[in-house]
Amino acid sequence: GTVKSLLHEWALSVKNCKIGLSMLSSVLARTSQSNGEMIADDIVATMITTTQTIFEAFLHLPGKIESAKDAFRVHLLVRQAAEVGDVSDIFGKELTNEDEEEVRQLLLLYKDATPSIVDNSQVQESLKMYQNMLEETLQSGSHYSELDIDGGAAYDNRDILYEGSLRSTIGSLYLDLNEPWKARDELESAVQLLVEGIELIDSGKFEVVGEDGSQLTYSLRLDLAHVLHSLSYTYLELMQWEKSFDVFEEAMV
Repeated sequence: GTVKSLLHEWALSVKNCKIGLSMLSSVLARTSQSNGEMIADDIVATMITTTQTIFEAFLHLPGKIESAKDAFRVHLLVRQAAEVGDVSDIFGKELTNEDEEEVRQLLLLYKDATPSIVDNSQVQESLKMYQNMLEETLQSGSHYSELDIDGGAAYDNRDILYEGSLRSTIGSLYLDLNEPWKARDELESAVQLLVEGIELIDSGKFEVVGEDGSQLTYSLRLDLAHVLHSLSYTYLELMQWEKSFDVFEEAMV
């Protein structure tokens, strides 16, 4: 199934991974009954990879949004079981949220020991650049003008869409640096700003234009979905399993 996903054969990937997951679940049940904890840990680790492949494959298949949500929930249940150390009846449990401060302290403890998949120096450089851009925006203001109902007086407002875009990027960079608690703060702010911006556009008080003044037609709701996805994965890293699923569902709307 994993090989099929690498080949972008999504339907075959799902089919094979589901078969594998069923087999792993059966073996895990028998292993749990015989108290084979080390073997169980290895099985659950494989189940994490398998369930991730399934939900990501569903995201590439048309008309499979509900299947993707169901598969993501299964993935979270397996991740939750692995973190809390209880692999009995994994799929019969409910998603919960771990204590945020305890998780933050745990992540801080193991932060330096967690191998990074990116060049930290390059990410730090990008992070500093976007933080400077955000600081400039908040101080001097990137603004738009909102006319009153009669087309008369103009009110100066900060460009919340631009600010939301910056905070989204900053949040993603924090996630790359294994600092999900900082990523969460920025991404939650980004979501709020984008939602407010979309409401302004829908009400006709705001429009998105390019540097030449022409109206842009790209989908802000697609941008919002991407930010929600990032926030969902951030909650996952923070072991906020229920929150992660709720935000993932919201991104799929």
